[in-house]
Amino acid sequence: MKTATVLFLEALIAVGMNTTYAVSSPKIKCVKEFEKPGACPKHSPESVGICVDQCSGDRSCPGKMKCCSNSCGHVCKPPVF
Repeated sequence: MKTATVLFLEALIAVGMNTTYAVSSPKIKCVKEFEKPGACPKHSPESVGICVDQCSGDRSCPGKMKCCSNSCGHVCKPPVF
């Protein structure tokens, strides 16, 4: 009987330790690959953009340009602050 009680208490302690670890573990945050300062200019809903991706992120645009949606594809545009 004592052995069963000891095993039961050890199991509770083990579960408690795992729960504490899961609660106190650091949260993982997603970070964008690379983003230049500023925002993309807004485009009007009725504008039609070319359906080609000329860039795949801010890093693929020259200088201070940002990779922005044109409502169909992505193009490099000057940022808005």
